[in-house]
Amino acid sequence: MDEQRFAQIVARLERDSAAHPRLYLAKVGLVAMLGFLILAALVASAGLGLLLLLGLVVAVVASGGAALLLLFKLGKLLVLVAVPLWFLMRQAIAALFTRLPAPQGQPIDRAQAPALWATLDDMRRRLRGPQVHQVLLVDEMNAAVVQRPLFGLVGFPRNHLILGLPLLEAMTPDEALAVVAHEYGHLAGAHGRFGAFIYRLRRSWSSVAGVAQQWQGFFGRLLGRAVGAYAPWFNAYTFVLARANEYQADRSGADLVGAGVMADALKRSNLATPQHQAFLGAVFAQIGDQPRPPADLALRWSQQAAGDDAQAARWLGEALDHVADVADTHPTLRQRLAALQHLADADQAPARRQGPSAAERWLGEALPALREQAQRQWHDAVADGWQQRHRAIAEQRTRLAGLRAQAERSADEEFERLQLSGQLEPQLDLRDELAALAARQPGHGPTQYLLALAELEHGDAGGLDRLERLMVQDPEATLPACERAHAWCRAQGQLQRAEAYGTRWRERAAMEQARRQQAEHFDARHALAPAQLDEAVQHQVQATLQRLDRRGIQALYLVRRVLPADAQLGSWVLGVDIGWWQRRLGRQKAIVQRLATADWPLPLFVVPLRGNNAGFGRRLRKVADARLM
Repeated sequence: MDEQRFAQIVARLERDSAAHPRLYLAKVGLVAMLGFLILAALVASAGLGLLLLLGLVVAVVASGGAALLLLFKLGKLLVLVAVPLWFLMRQAIAALFTRLPAPQGQPIDRAQAPALWATLDDMRRRLRGPQVHQVLLVDEMNAAVVQRPLFGLVGFPRNHLILGLPLLEAMTPDEALAVVAHEYGHLAGAHGRFGAFIYRLRRSWSSVAGVAQQWQGFFGRLLGRAVGAYAPWFNAYTFVLARANEYQADRSGADLVGAGVMADALKRSNLATPQHQAFLGAVFAQIGDQPRPPADLALRWSQQAAGDDAQAARWLGEALDHVADVADTHPTLRQRLAALQHLADADQAPARRQGPSAAERWLGEALPALREQAQRQWHDAVADGWQQRHRAIAEQRTRLAGLRAQAERSADEEFERLQLSGQLEPQLDLRDELAALAARQPGHGPTQYLLALAELEHGDAGGLDRLERLMVQDPEATLPACERAHAWCRAQGQLQRAEAYGTRWRERAAMEQARRQQAEHFDARHALAPAQLDEAVQHQVQATLQRLDRRGIQALYLVRRVLPADAQLGSWVLGVDIGWWQRRLGRQKAIVQRLATADWPLPLFVVPLRGNNAGFGRRLRKVADARLM
């Protein structure tokens, strides 16, 4: 299911839910039951087939005589029927009871963080929810509760609380408790037992759908496609309920710490994320000057995470009306603040954190060791890439110095100089020099792109017009151009225009993905056209033919495939007629391999035109000027 279809279904169900809430809930329940019924039906049908076969065998054996002889003759057929039924039943049972992957992180036990566990115990008592079995600390700006049933979709779930250390460093203990209570509220039944059940089931089906993609064998793939087809429909039908559940989970946090603290927690989490991204950006900006990554990253962040950032007002303004992608059930920040009756001060950022952070209060004496472990793991993960990039920047600086020292530079060398200058010295204003180079070679797309970025960097909206012209001139530039235009429009508060660029980016990305898949896989249904090779490529093809070992080849044909996603993309088919005697000797595969490994100057598929491909061969031979030899 594509995003557009998903959004249409969600919009319809939102109307249905508003008009007939009870009927909508009944539909959700039926869709949830359908998933179990699909798996149960597969198990039952396969099991019934096996029982019928077994009964037939027992009946024939009991009758003896001629029937037993018939059973012996049909034994191979019975095995061919029974084995697929067994595999189907096994895969269906596996889908129902597949153990979902365990969440990853650093376990925090009661002895390590007694204050944290005391807070969680109190929260559980006040919200009357299930037990938290494990707390995992991760190096992310996130908090979540993951429920992992013992038997795949059902049975004896274990609840895992995942806490991001960077997030805890940025929040007060009450704000962090509000965030945790929100996540815990999904399990505690803040939105009713049915809503909590659907919330858990959404996560389980999402995980099962991911696991199903890895199932092997014909019946494994068949069942995987069934699960993959059902899971998006289930997510679409439960989306409206899941979004309503987010409001109720916010209320759960407000009941615990107060609506004002809950509102501040929502704001703080939306501010801490871009602040942390900016912090990491500043760290990585040092990569050209520092040969190794810093060893104290977590400590540095703890010292900067208290808030009061100069960018806070802008970040909060962007977060208030930011609409997540269609798969995200969270309402906008403004909608959530309105539900908490704190819309009047929505534009006011929370005060700078005073006193200990949630990390300091909850983790206590264990915090220094946990910070050290987190920053060591980060350091080890990025060290190789950091050092490689440091060496690459050193080489770029040497190259830039050499280009600047040249008395004269070609157009390509001038472009390289300006490109390196922008990368290594982003504070420079290169607009005049880029404009001069663009006038020197007006059709050079990369120069136009760099000039557009320089214009946008200095607040010139004319850069958008330049990007538009570039996308017309070179459609392959659509993705990077839309990405930069979207970011600039969002920063300027032009959210509607930004969303338009986001839509164009998604449409182009979908087209390129479809084009890539079509180009990488042969499909006999694609339209065919004359090869249309330029003279230089024709000479190279003829040269390859002269060197080719032609034994067993009766004829060769070359045509161009017309890809549905992009008719202009070059993709060719080399059709081969192989002699009857060579096919009888089983040499067809070797001949095709010989042709496929030849030095062809263009991307092509080698396709034998007999046997299963006879129909395709008849179409290919009708293409004008297709025959090569």
